[in-house]
Formats: sequence, C-alpha cells, structure tokens
Amino acid sequence: MSEFEKLISRERISIERFVRFKICVKEDADDILQNVYITAMQKFNQLKNKESFKAWIISIARNKCNDYFREKAKVLELPVEELLETKLMPGRQGFTEIQSVQETLEKLGGKEKQILYLYFWKEMTQEEIAEKLRIPLGTVKSRLHSAKKKFKEKY
Repeated sequence: MSEFEKLISRERISIERFVRFKICVKEDADDILQNVYITAMQKFNQLKNKESFKAWIISIARNKCNDYFREKAKVLELPVEELLETKLMPGRQGFTEIQSVQETLEKLGGKEKQILYLYFWKEMTQEEIAEKLRIPLGTVKSRLHSAKKKFKEKY
C-alpha cells in the first residue's frame, strides 16, 4: 500500500463526513468525493509536509464543494416576468423573495417583526439584539423562537 493510500484510508471518514455535511444530495456528494480523491492523488507530490495531509485534503474538499455550489448558482434561472414582480435578497437561509416575506412580516406584531428584522436582515447575534433592545438574552431567545414559529405559520 502506497503512502497516499495509507493517508487516504486514515482520513477517509473525516473527508466523507465533511463533504456529506456540505452536500445533501448523496449522488452529488459521491461525485465530489471522487473528484477530491482524484485531485489529491494527482497533486500528492506537491504536498511537502505529510503531517498536514488532513488539512490539505479537507481544503481540496472545501474547494470542490464551493465549485459545486458555484455551478448550481449558474443554473438558477428566473423568468423575466417574475423578476419584475419580486426581488431576491441574500440572507442566512439563502435567497428569499422580498415581497412575500414583507407581506408575511406585516401580519406579525411589532415585537416579532422587530426581532426577526434584527436577526435576519441586520444579521445581529442574539447577544447584540439583547444589548440593543436592553432586554435579557433569554427574552431575545424566546421572542425569536416564537416569532420564527408565527412567521412560519403565516408564510
């Protein structure tokens, strides 16, 4: 067994766990893993410190996952008519249609609307929200939880 094969067999579970966590579709994850192993094998002689093999191959896996998401983003197509009606906004959960989200927010109460706005749009942490609103962290957590639940019901 070659040195490369020994290192791969030692780190295989970590590599697979990393890729499968990032890529939910099993077949796509398998394809990416295959590309990771091929790239690693081809570039193995460039690795100077064999002790850093795990970090090196995980960085290859991360790059392959990023390539996968870039390709998926290119495929995202929206009809021109829909672009005129709604706008897409990036956020913590990916892209969201602003119009339908704003309509749902209008159905919520003031405190719920405020906490969701600060958390998702302003991307503030719960601690930052507690400090800004001068309320306990536990209150922020419970308001955020109930606001998410109500938003989900009304959406």
